[in-house]
Amino acid sequence: MSIHSLCKPRPSVHAADRRATVLNLDTFLKGEVSGSDFFEENYFTHGMLTLVDRAFRHLGGAGAGSSVFLLSQAMGGGKTHSMIALGLLARDPALRNKVLTGDQNPAPTLGPCRVVGFNGRSTDAVGGIWGSIAEQLGKADQFARYVSPLLSAPGPEAWKQLLGGEPLVLFLDELPPYLEYAVAVPVGNADLGVVTTAALANLFVAVADMPNVCLVLSDLAGSNFSVGQSRLEDAFNRAVQGITSESRRIAVPITPVNPNGDELYHILRKRLFAQVAPEPEVKKVAEAYREALREAVQMGLTTTSPETLFTRVLDAYPFHPDLRELVGKFKENEGFQQTRGVIRLMQMVVSNLWNSGKANNIDLIHPYDLDLNLDEIASEVRTINPSLSEAIAHDIAHAGDAEVEQIDLANGNSDASDAARLILVASLSTTPGAIHGLREYQLVDCLQRPGRDLSTFKANVLDKLATRAWYLHNSADGRLYFKNQQNLAAKLRSMALSLHTETVDRMLREHLEAYFAPSLRDCYQVIKVLPPPDEVQIELEKTTLVIVRPGGQANQLPISADWQAWWAQQQYKNRVLFLTGSRDTFQKVLDSARQTRALQSIEDELRSENTPSDDPQWRALDSLRDRVGLQFTAALKEAFDQIVYPSINSALRATGTDLAFAGNQSGEATLRHTLEGAQKFTTKIDDDSFRTRAEARLFGSAETKVVLWSDFKRAAAVNTNWPLHKLSALDDLKAACLLRGHWREEGNHVRRGPFPPPVPEVSVRELSVQEESPGYTYLKIEPLHAPAVVFETGEAEPTAASSPVPTPTRFEATALRYRFLAHDPADLARTSPVKDWTAKLRLKYQLHNRGDHFEVELLALPKANSISIRYTTDGSSPTSVGTATYDGPFRVPANCRVVCAMATASEYGLSSETIRITIPQQGAAERPSINLIAPARWTQQTKLDDATAVWDTIGRLEKAGTVMAHDISLTAESADGQQNVEYSGALEGGYDAPAVKAIAQKLQDIVSEGSLRMAIGSLAFPSGQALLDWLKTTNQAFNAAKVIQTAGQ
Repeated sequence: MSIHSLCKPRPSVHAADRRATVLNLDTFLKGEVSGSDFFEENYFTHGMLTLVDRAFRHLGGAGAGSSVFLLSQAMGGGKTHSMIALGLLARDPALRNKVLTGDQNPAPTLGPCRVVGFNGRSTDAVGGIWGSIAEQLGKADQFARYVSPLLSAPGPEAWKQLLGGEPLVLFLDELPPYLEYAVAVPVGNADLGVVTTAALANLFVAVADMPNVCLVLSDLAGSNFSVGQSRLEDAFNRAVQGITSESRRIAVPITPVNPNGDELYHILRKRLFAQVAPEPEVKKVAEAYREALREAVQMGLTTTSPETLFTRVLDAYPFHPDLRELVGKFKENEGFQQTRGVIRLMQMVVSNLWNSGKANNIDLIHPYDLDLNLDEIASEVRTINPSLSEAIAHDIAHAGDAEVEQIDLANGNSDASDAARLILVASLSTTPGAIHGLREYQLVDCLQRPGRDLSTFKANVLDKLATRAWYLHNSADGRLYFKNQQNLAAKLRSMALSLHTETVDRMLREHLEAYFAPSLRDCYQVIKVLPPPDEVQIELEKTTLVIVRPGGQANQLPISADWQAWWAQQQYKNRVLFLTGSRDTFQKVLDSARQTRALQSIEDELRSENTPSDDPQWRALDSLRDRVGLQFTAALKEAFDQIVYPSINSALRATGTDLAFAGNQSGEATLRHTLEGAQKFTTKIDDDSFRTRAEARLFGSAETKVVLWSDFKRAAAVNTNWPLHKLSALDDLKAACLLRGHWREEGNHVRRGPFPPPVPEVSVRELSVQEESPGYTYLKIEPLHAPAVVFETGEAEPTAASSPVPTPTRFEATALRYRFLAHDPADLARTSPVKDWTAKLRLKYQLHNRGDHFEVELLALPKANSISIRYTTDGSSPTSVGTATYDGPFRVPANCRVVCAMATASEYGLSSETIRITIPQQGAAERPSINLIAPARWTQQTKLDDATAVWDTIGRLEKAGTVMAHDISLTAESADGQQNVEYSGALEGGYDAPAVKAIAQKLQDIVSEGSLRMAIGSLAFPSGQALLDWLKTTNQAFNAAKVIQTAGQ
């Protein structure tokens, strides 16, 4: 039920001249006030009841009463109304019994009382205050001597004679204006002010001693009548001095209306409404408001107790309970007539609510229900605080053109206007030191009502107000208030409007480029912001993100027909993405961008002016920056919500995207996520499904097995059914497929499988070689693509029936030649080509000094009957004609300086390296038999059984630099013995120090902690001298038999 159906305003609310409802004492004294009408419309406040009770107790002789009362409150506070109420009841006992029922009547036997008074506004009273009173009492002649020829002050006894008789109520209303006037009226050698002050002092003394007289007077504390007020106080002071100490308290002070209680609601309810809703209906309204506030609490908009609001609504109905506090902010304004002014203002509000029909849609009368587009109300508000006229016209209400009205138009509600009016009411006070404005939660408390959704209040109202309202300010403690001074938002608006369009466009482009900058570069690599189509060039291997102005719609796509035609002409259709929007809200983006750029200019200006860091403008700038930033973010988010991408059948498709435009998340991340959800982008390039799709879509057709690699990559740029991925994905795919045997490379082409089963083959690897006799080699024999391997020795051709290799993992090769064959016993047709292995002949020697001659002993390895050794003693090559055949140790001729020897196996065409044995000469100093310049091989095996020794040797190899290790083997074993990793290698060129180090490190990484062992078959040095240096460093003895240097050196 609305307030319109539950409450009925009094006819006086709609009266054209509402000032006619303001009663003055003269109107009452002339008998023009109806007692019944008066009490029908006026609420008995606590102050009024106190006055009536104490006065009638005094007049009725019941005791505990008072004879003098001082009504103290600013103009319009209810002083005159209180006097009239007492006067009406004093004159009319019947009315008194009707109004003061039961125990409320302190003097039930008291008859009619005389009532006289004086209005201090009657400065033209010929006989002064006492002359006017005497005339009203019919005793003008009795008091004539105090009036003429000169006004003179009656003494206490004269007053007693004048006032004595039947019970009397004497009103002196608003005396300060009269006393202020009297100062300027000469009377004899003094002035009327002096005479009147003396007369009043005598009156107070007289009344204090009279049981049948009550004197009620009002002051105008806080008014402009300071001189008159001081005269009144002087009169009181004189009276105090002229009476006994027992009666020093001349007057009982009374405040007609309690400014801090709920009396204002009672007064307004009584004065404005002939009928209000019954209690059950009021309770329903209170419950609805309680639940509405509870929703706001749950949303974190306020912490105010909903139960407290429930109680307050019950007390304040039909007014919102915040009305008293907000009105209280400006009630003390100079010139505002307190309670009378509030009644007048609320009469206008209630009249407007009923006449406009708004009362049909509301449950309470709120502080914001001030229609400032209504001249009557706007004029009244401007009277309360004229300085805020500009704020009202520009920011709050101006026939739909004010800033908040425009915000409401965009939002489709009245939230901004209601909030602005609340802030205005809280800003009207002109009292020095007043606290202006409201905090955000206070706005929520007062705005929240049944059916109102404030979930977006901050973004849609407060943030917009902060950037659009020119006169809205924010205090250091977070209160929003209006002030007659333009704020930074006004400066922001004017500066924003003055910015050149190109400046704003450049700023917007830079912002979008920064937000969408490709850092991962796997979804797109190039970005073009708001370009014309002819500026976009598409590349074969790079995807371009084109940010297009939203609002262009064609063919059910959110991009224009021009862009669609441009895309249709592109060769690499799969290398472009469009970011755009489904709605034409781009103007919001431009407006926010303009404000963002203007803020930067304002900041630059403040810095250039060396504005102090504690200047409020910095705080305002920070607040504006936050709010403008949020608006910019919201505008971008609303504008760019669609991404258009190439899809199946060479067509474009659109999908929604939810961009953050804030925080640490980049636009690239959001677009990647969106396109991944649409299956247009993938990071899963290692899956078999990626290879399967590539073979199906990029090879050309299902039957195509071979493709030119450049055509394959071109198909990824052309085929709109192919997903986007990182730049190297296709090359990585190729490398992985080649490695796994899915594809094979054929020049610039790639062939995809499946391929025929591989042909069987035999892998032979030398594991180690015995350095001493018999010098056999140990082999590892592996059949590849076949389960079995057999062998023959010599020239015999192996077949499936030949002997199986007995220990393939460590086969002892005792013969000089072996022939191996891998085969599949289940498929006799699947056999490998014959794999031949021949032993490497090595020749070792010993040089014996027999005293008078030297003897040479030679040994060929491996031991085999078919090996012969040939040598020479004249330094010639043992391959020459006439060489000797070795058949045992031989004596070296005396004149021989060098013995050259070679082992051969002619049956297999094998020969060892030629060795040169330098023969020491008789009488010459002994020196190692080695050529210091020629390269040398140290064949002594180096065996290292712990990690320390291994790494020490690697360190020496690094330091030596040019030493190469041959026939190496490394073993890494975990500490628990459960992991064992071996490496053996026999590269023809050997291993340098970095290679050995890398292998050792990798083996240790695999097993983590544990042992490391290494064996080196031989070390190759660049010169004999380098070998000797190494032996010295490692503390090894030179042994010529362990040195190999090629012949001719």
